[in-house]
Amino acid sequence: MLSAKMKRSLALCAILAFLTPAAGKAAFFRPDVRPGYGVTRRGWLSDYHAALKGTNLDTPVYYLEGRKPGATMLIIGGTHPREIAGHTAALMAIENAAVSEGRLIVIPALNASGYGLHDLSANIPRFHKIKCRSGHRLLPFGDRRVDKADQKMADPGQYRHQSGAIIPGSKGGDGAEMRNINRNYPGLADGTETQQVAYGVMELIRKEHVVLNIDMHEADTPTWYVMRQNGKTREGGRLAYMLVCNPKDAAMELGAEAVIDLSDRLGIKLKIEPSNPAFCGLSHLEIGNATSCLSFLFETPNPGQDDWRENPDVIRDTRYPLEHRVGLQWEVFQELANLYNEYNDQHLVIEGMPDYKTLMNQGVGAWLN
Repeated sequence: MLSAKMKRSLALCAILAFLTPAAGKAAFFRPDVRPGYGVTRRGWLSDYHAALKGTNLDTPVYYLEGRKPGATMLIIGGTHPREIAGHTAALMAIENAAVSEGRLIVIPALNASGYGLHDLSANIPRFHKIKCRSGHRLLPFGDRRVDKADQKMADPGQYRHQSGAIIPGSKGGDGAEMRNINRNYPGLADGTETQQVAYGVMELIRKEHVVLNIDMHEADTPTWYVMRQNGKTREGGRLAYMLVCNPKDAAMELGAEAVIDLSDRLGIKLKIEPSNPAFCGLSHLEIGNATSCLSFLFETPNPGQDDWRENPDVIRDTRYPLEHRVGLQWEVFQELANLYNEYNDQHLVIEGMPDYKTLMNQGVGAWLN
């Protein structure tokens, strides 16, 4: 008969075997999503690109449809699974929002493949326990790229976008960026597996007539720190609190008004910039250029993105706690939706969601099932 200690050891080995795939074999993982009453149906990204069906790259899509027709908008979380606030904001919408007019579509974990990996770029646990309405649950923290084992083509020495362009900057020349979904829009139906995920999103936007979308991301924090390479001090977080807008006049005007309104109301200085056309492959640029959808990307400051920190806390950091970042992600989307409603005949009306102040007072867990 096995002792209690041996049983615990065997159980731990089984868990580790599940979480740590064998070499060359991709991990299968689905984040915990607990839909609320506002969700009217669930589909898959493969509904828009059948080649994804049955693969680790297919991912659930949630629909919240109002009784009154109106505008359709899209929230994308989990493009980079290590940017945990976007995923959590998407979960919060799925588990609380009710739409009375129009339709909200939510993809909470776009990079399903990346959620099967442990991001080793920082000393951050793969799962983060939080208390929610029904007890405790684990929020996942994955890798920003698609798993190598899920992409048939090996990483090149240098990544080129499907247009042939090399994206400028330190990461643009990295061949592994071929597996970064947010460097692969508008995607290709018969391209690499990562390009096919981006293509699936584009097809969803076209077929569902999405008028506005936001891709929720996180960046390093705007904190002064000492650089390890040369001992000099610099401030990080250029992208933190940034709303990036497709250069179309309508998107820029809507984004500018949203940033001004929210900065005044919340007392947090938000920033805005247009998509840089040199950075081809990014969602806000390519979605807006290829469709009539008003396309945005918002970045909140995540301590886990600071490469100078030791043991960063991506949930309870005193200056950048998760509720601060999730609250901002939602406020930015809601403000864009409200402004769209003001200037257009078709509307998206959402109820049941907390504002920033409520979330800061109650915490994220109070709004997760």
